Amino acid sequence: MDVRRALGLIVALSAATAGPALAQDERFDVGGGRMIRLSCQGQGAPTVVVDAGMGGAPVGDEAWGRIAARVSGAVRVCLYDRAGLGGSDPAPVGRPRTSADVAADLEAALRAAKVAPPFLLAGHSIGGLHAQVFAARYPDQTAGLVLISSTHPDQMDAWLARLPAATPDEVKALSDARGFLTRMPRDPSLNPENLDVAASSAQARALRSLGDKPVVVATHSPKWRMVPDLPEPLAVELEGVTQDLQKQFLALSSRATQTIAPTAGHGLPHEDPGFVAEAILSGVKAAREGR
Repeated sequence: MDVRRALGLIVALSAATAGPALAQDERFDVGGGRMIRLSCQGQGAPTVVVDAGMGGAPVGDEAWGRIAARVSGAVRVCLYDRAGLGGSDPAPVGRPRTSADVAADLEAALRAAKVAPPFLLAGHSIGGLHAQVFAARYPDQTAGLVLISSTHPDQMDAWLARLPAATPDEVKALSDARGFLTRMPRDPSLNPENLDVAASSAQARALRSLGDKPVVVATHSPKWRMVPDLPEPLAVELEGVTQDLQKQFLALSSRATQTIAPTAGHGLPHEDPGFVAEAILSGVKAAREGR
């Protein structure tokens, strides 16, 4: 086959899986006049939907913008700002948020924007926890998961269980870590999104399996330290716990794969956006092969 015929075949195959090519960057009503900002570019199925880390608003984030630009050469990709972040309206007042609330907002925004499922959900950090809950609650709309240094539903409890018993002369970093891990999951006021992390983790545990839908586990480097000032042996032990929890995500699918960043830490989208883009593209490829 000559080069022109090969290129023509590629174009034809792309068109066969393409979705709407129209770029979108709008605010969409998710109920009661509350608006969520969604920005999409590119074409091709399945649509990649990015859910960022705690406090992150990816629509206006330079690093996520570079990732989206690279991914959109192969597939349609949507960035969105969760309630109260970036261009989105605040969440309803009166009670803490959970990942189920976040997933419901996302589903409603995609539906209002007429972005058709299925979706390959790419979640970073706490966004990965939200993505797990979306997959559990909307399985028919989920093409797979890309979990980018994702929060594991057992993460806080597993870290806390590895800390030694308190002593009067322990280093401040250890006392601070113990206090944070004890209070943060159950006190939404300690995070910028008023998120009930314990309740959200319980919701994520409802996701038992995606069957043969692809799961790509993109893990930060084992060299990263959650609390840099902890004694090194304990810091290494805690990171070992984290790496083990990341491997547990592989049980979510018969077609799960893991890739580990050589040097970048938990802030993967900003520290190594190319690594994140490649992980998402590998999820796209696997999802298309599954079709």
